[in-house]
Amino acid sequence: MFWIVLILFILLSVLLTFVILMQEPKQSGLGEGMGGAGGGFDFGSRGGMASGLQRLTIYMGVSWGVLALLLQVIPR
Repeated sequence: MFWIVLILFILLSVLLTFVILMQEPKQSGLGEGMGGAGGGFDFGSRGGMASGLQRLTIYMGVSWGVLALLLQVIPR
């Protein structure tokens, strides 16, 4: 059982990395957050693919956390 969870954990880690890298950044960096480089504010008005990727990232992140906990609980 441990090895099945470990393999799922590794696969999910790789997939989660790719999904995170596919998302568009919400801001240009720390400079914009401190008041520099102006620009419009986006208060979660994303739709379509961006919203789906964000939701998928959340689900995959929660699943990753659950698998990480299971790896500590399941005996080898």
